[in-house]
Amino acid sequence: MYETLIPLIIALPLAGFVFTTFLGRRLQMSFGRNVAAAVPLGVVIASWIVAMVVVSAVLQHQGPFPEHGPGLDVKLWTWIPAGIDPTTGHALTVDFGFHVDTLTAVLLIVVTTIGMLVHLYSVGYMAHDPGTWRFFAYLNLFMVSMLLLVLADNWLLVFAGWELVGLSSYALIGFWYQKRSAALAAKKAFIVNRVGDVGFALGIMAIWVNTGTLNIQESLATLIEAPAAELTVPLSIIALLVFAGAMGKSAQFPLHVWLPDAMEGPTPVSALIHAATMVNAGVYLVARANPLFAHAQDAMVVVAAIGIFTAILAASIAFTQTDIKRVLAYSTLSQLGYMFAALGVGAFVAAIFHLMTHGFFKGLLFLGSGSVIHAVHEEQDMNRMGGLWRKIPITHWTMLVGTIAIAGIPPLAGFFSKDEILGEAFKFGFTWVWAIGLLVAAMTAFYMWRLMGKTFYGESRVDPHVEPKVHESAWTMTLSLVLLAIPSALLGLALTWGGPPLSPDGTGLLKGWLEPVFRGAEEALHHEAHAYELFGIDGILILASVAVATLGLVAGIALFGFFRARGLRATADRIAGATRVTRFLYRASLNKWWFDELNDLLFIRIGGRVAAFLWWFDRTIVDGTVNGVGALTRDAGGGLRRIQTGRVQNYALGIAIGLIVMAGSFLVIVSR
Repeated sequence: MYETLIPLIIALPLAGFVFTTFLGRRLQMSFGRNVAAAVPLGVVIASWIVAMVVVSAVLQHQGPFPEHGPGLDVKLWTWIPAGIDPTTGHALTVDFGFHVDTLTAVLLIVVTTIGMLVHLYSVGYMAHDPGTWRFFAYLNLFMVSMLLLVLADNWLLVFAGWELVGLSSYALIGFWYQKRSAALAAKKAFIVNRVGDVGFALGIMAIWVNTGTLNIQESLATLIEAPAAELTVPLSIIALLVFAGAMGKSAQFPLHVWLPDAMEGPTPVSALIHAATMVNAGVYLVARANPLFAHAQDAMVVVAAIGIFTAILAASIAFTQTDIKRVLAYSTLSQLGYMFAALGVGAFVAAIFHLMTHGFFKGLLFLGSGSVIHAVHEEQDMNRMGGLWRKIPITHWTMLVGTIAIAGIPPLAGFFSKDEILGEAFKFGFTWVWAIGLLVAAMTAFYMWRLMGKTFYGESRVDPHVEPKVHESAWTMTLSLVLLAIPSALLGLALTWGGPPLSPDGTGLLKGWLEPVFRGAEEALHHEAHAYELFGIDGILILASVAVATLGLVAGIALFGFFRARGLRATADRIAGATRVTRFLYRASLNKWWFDELNDLLFIRIGGRVAAFLWWFDRTIVDGTVNGVGALTRDAGGGLRRIQTGRVQNYALGIAIGLIVMAGSFLVIVSR
């Protein structure tokens, strides 16, 4: 049964993509945009239903999913039967197959649920766009790509899904290709991701060289069991190459520059990329390769350092941005940094926990921002909003839930997952990760309330011609917001029920689900189960986490809360311009610490000139030398060719003249 259901999870959106690609335009022209969207939406709903059946069986250990089993492998066909490599003696055989375990099940919950709600939201959001059919075809392809990546049982199939995700994001970010900014943003995302993908591809090659197999489970088992001296490529190098791919896809420093520009696509695209698909791929990849990283602890320190640095860097930029979607984009970068920091300290369950909760509340916040943008006629500058909470109440209240959740205020979902990361970092000895993470928590609460204050509270700054027309979004959009607000509020409680901080046994629902996947890595790292004692060290860590989040929230409310917007702006401006240092920091944050300018200088200007010089050197010196030798040979041959007349008497005359010259020379020499 499950061998049939699992392929259907991908086959259904794939069928929707093919159908909409070839018939969507005709349907839209004949019956309207909603009809063109019906099939893509329907197949994603069907895929979600099938996925939930499989997920339920996996998490309840029914059918072929035993409680401590390795998961179910479903082989569809042999993809690459390349035979034996004579240099290594390994037979390269790659199957087109799927592997389903509890980690896969958790990702399926996030990808299919949020993907389905984004499709539903898009029916209303794209109702007036002439390219609706094309947009939904791309959305279906995006779902196919991410599901293939999550379900794949071998590295090469993962890489195929990895690249399809990149292609889908390119198509969706540049959906409004008539806008130059959208076309450039799509190209930027595609190129920056290719940088990380080179590392991932090299990592896959290194895995093959070391193990002779591309099956994920088999290769990981071989890598961690083989003596270090027998490995052609060291484990730390393999881990860092795999992480390079994750850095690109999940936009970690220094490959973070593409993600904010991805806001040029329609808002549902932003939600899909930031909440359910593309950026989570890197976190999933490192989590799936957890045995490799657990046995390459030097690489894990790099993962933790880059993750926590990205978290505070992105939070510092979100402080001053005025585009509502860019604030959320940098917030995504920061929260992804939290996840990688958790992976780097060995808190694998905490990283996946935050991936789940973040997926729902960030999807809610992005779709809510789209509802706001729709209400104010495509305006994205928060300085031209304000006073909207009464006019679009459903959007306001649902975004308020998302804001409190991401701020880490109990009992909403973000509190549980973020506190788990900070607590594990502290207890595993990464106090520097804990300290920076605590600061980021306060910053997150502050800039998120700044977003709420500028958007919904204070006096209205909306264009006077637009303000009378402001109204709540279509029901398909508001329904998606409400459905996402529910897990944003309750998911943390649900997944920790029976575990921290609700009981002293240190287990919990999510911990129990993922224990078989991460058990070996935790044993290799010598991590012991830590019981949450409400009034012990865990209670102190919880209080610290809640205190800094509350402090950030209170500061945000004081500056951007329910008061008159003009006075608030003046107060904030006075703080930003108080000293030379604060003026510099404000300008640096507003300009994103000049990373785009730095990349332009290094890779476009200097790199372009180096490339131009190398091109000149190749064309003038290298090609000139080769062509010069060829021309000299050709010209010499052309001169000699003239004396080759083909007449015997001419040759006899030449021989005679030569003999005379030789004889004369001989006589002259002898006479001396």
